[in-house]
Amino acid sequence: MQVSVEKTGDLERRMTVQVPGDSIDNKVSGRLNELRRQVRLKGFRPGRVPMNIIQKRYGDQVRDEILQEVMQSSLQEAIGEQEMRVAGVTRIEPKPRDGEGDFEFTAELEVFPEMPEIEVSDLEIERPEVEIAEEDVDDMIDTLREQRRTWHEVSRAAEEGDRVRLGYVAELDGEKIPDVGEHEIAPVIGKLSSFPELEELLRGAQVGDEKETELTFPESYRHDSLAGKTAPVKLRVKSIEASEIPEVDEAFAESFGVEGGVEQLRADVKKNLEREKRQAITNQIKQAVTDGLAERYGDLGLPASAVDQEIRQMQEQMQQQTGQQPPPADQFREGAEKRVRLGLLLAEVARQHDISIDSGRVQSKIEEMAETYDQPEQVIELYRSEPRLMDQVENMVLEEQVIDWVLENAKVSNKSMSFSELMGQS
Repeated sequence: MQVSVEKTGDLERRMTVQVPGDSIDNKVSGRLNELRRQVRLKGFRPGRVPMNIIQKRYGDQVRDEILQEVMQSSLQEAIGEQEMRVAGVTRIEPKPRDGEGDFEFTAELEVFPEMPEIEVSDLEIERPEVEIAEEDVDDMIDTLREQRRTWHEVSRAAEEGDRVRLGYVAELDGEKIPDVGEHEIAPVIGKLSSFPELEELLRGAQVGDEKETELTFPESYRHDSLAGKTAPVKLRVKSIEASEIPEVDEAFAESFGVEGGVEQLRADVKKNLEREKRQAITNQIKQAVTDGLAERYGDLGLPASAVDQEIRQMQEQMQQQTGQQPPPADQFREGAEKRVRLGLLLAEVARQHDISIDSGRVQSKIEEMAETYDQPEQVIELYRSEPRLMDQVENMVLEEQVIDWVLENAKVSNKSMSFSELMGQS
């Protein structure tokens, strides 16, 4: 086999491969002989069909199949011989052959860029330092109490904290919104900072009240036709509801499946917050590292085929999550390019510094993820038995190991912050 490679662009190559013609002919003859033993034709005993009939009936089909197989296998062999890091094959085309001489084909390839030495010694990274305080546990328990809040109708004027169920019709540019019936909303007095006009209108309201006024709807209003618009509105108060939140006691703890009362509930909450903290710190550090690398090596050339593949994966993922047709490829391109660039950089750090997957960390990662499920043993067994899931975890762990290496070699400073600051809540 003879191979030649021509550079046709920064990352584009044209490879020409010649395969000895007699090897093609031998493969075709062998395949036809196999068919001769298998084919059953009327008037001939099995295995006794003359070769000229086999050749006439199946020769062209068999030759095409052999040529396709030879092109694929020879291309992979040639890529290995040339030690090329191929990102994708954009076209493969055989040269016409009249039955004599060698078989020749060309392949249009895209290769990954030549990677630079990844230097991070002057990369500045801030690492969050966070302690989970009792106040953080209190805040989370308050959130859990809010989740258990119950509502009941009252026969009095609306007060702070009440939920007011309304029906309304607006008029905009001479048209009713909605055109049939009425919209319904149930705002809570005291939580309408984006809609102060409505909140003021509802204070002291009674069931059955009907009001006509002009309201300016928030920019983020759920009905696009009214968002950010000022319109005359007819309101009708349908019900007023007060609420109760449960006390933090043993019954409250048991409602979350916690045995051991309030003390155990607080311990479990703190454990979950610690897990969230670790994940948030990991995410922030990863973001800082990847942003720094992306900025430093932002001019790294990217193979279009790798970016296109990433776009397809992003579109498929969105479709699976939403059940809807995803937006066109151009809307994913910037994000896909960033992913491909970072993937190349992180993989190159691992290659340059002989970072291999730590099996112990893989096991710990699986156990950590399984902790969030009711039956962690089953989840662990699922990961162990499913290669696709194991690949995902191993890639995640290798990425974390690369981030760790960067942190060991970059300029890292610690930054103290509260848990709420870490989570972007203050």
